[in-house]
Amino acid sequence: MVAFLLLTVLAWALSARTSARPLAPDNPAPDGARAAAQLLSDQGVRVQEATTLAEVGTLAGPGSTVLITDPSLLLDDQRTALLSTGADLVVVGATFSNLDAFDGDVTPGGAGSAEPVTARCADPDAAAAGEISFSRGSVSADPGSAAVVCFPVGDNGAGAYAVWERGEQTVRYLADARLLSNAHLAEDGNAALTLRALGHHPDLVWYLPSPLDLGTSVDEPVPALPVRLQLVLAALAAAAVLLALAHGRALGPVVTEVMPVVVRAAETTRGRGRLYRRSRAHGHAAAALRAGTAARLARALGLAHSAGADTLLDALTRATGHPAELLRALLYGPPPTDDAGLLALTAALDTLESEVHRS
Repeated sequence: MVAFLLLTVLAWALSARTSARPLAPDNPAPDGARAAAQLLSDQGVRVQEATTLAEVGTLAGPGSTVLITDPSLLLDDQRTALLSTGADLVVVGATFSNLDAFDGDVTPGGAGSAEPVTARCADPDAAAAGEISFSRGSVSADPGSAAVVCFPVGDNGAGAYAVWERGEQTVRYLADARLLSNAHLAEDGNAALTLRALGHHPDLVWYLPSPLDLGTSVDEPVPALPVRLQLVLAALAAAAVLLALAHGRALGPVVTEVMPVVVRAAETTRGRGRLYRRSRAHGHAAAALRAGTAARLARALGLAHSAGADTLLDALTRATGHPAELLRALLYGPPPTDDAGLLALTAALDTLESEVHRS
């Protein structure tokens, strides 16, 4: 048992750790962006990942670039704080959000194109790319705006890419974040546009916003990460296994019974989801999501199935560093009342679960 535990710990220590979050610089999946990050590193750009405003404030400044992968998770105060770093900004994928706090006098829209789109503008980065393979979403310049809009995809001057100056800062906006992904980076001029937009400076801060980050200033101190006591957890897991073996009982073979009708689990799940949608039962849907997330988090943290809410919250606080009040509101707070609230809760739960698995 001791030898097995030592081999397990050694395998964990030597294994490569990758993220499953879309557009993460270490995510090798089709929706990840590790290919773009590695190409930038090969060209001499130092890529540093950040998940909080405090980390961005520590890493970014004049003469660097900040990539914002999900601006819909940011408040206006947080966007203003990003501008205060003095770094150039590259914002991707804000189709259902707005860009007001970025001082560009531009408006995102829903126009797009499933076919390759030519640059048709004077911006050198867009001209070097030539064309991009598609665009889901667009951006248009407001009257009087000095923004340059490229890759036209709709009427009224809408395009897939825009660039504007803010003093000595340059802000670039790409409507479709999928162009950066591993699945589409090699198509048409997607790689050229991505590498040129992100490679203007030797330092690139790859910012993955989190709905759990409540900071509104880049000057806040970076919170200390909790110490990972992997050997202690392995010893506790071994003790749990030995305890289970000691108290186990021989129950005999499992008796099977032929069911009259076989219903696939996926069909049952879809049917339940349709019933929730039809009845607008946001509370029931949120309760099911929270219960499932809590159960998976308890398993990931090595807690018993019967562990109470306080025990789970204490373990999550130690694992993630987030305050217990925030975690309690997320897992046991009031139910959402509309589709937008349910979607925001789903994203926050998914982010929390990803952070726990990465810790």
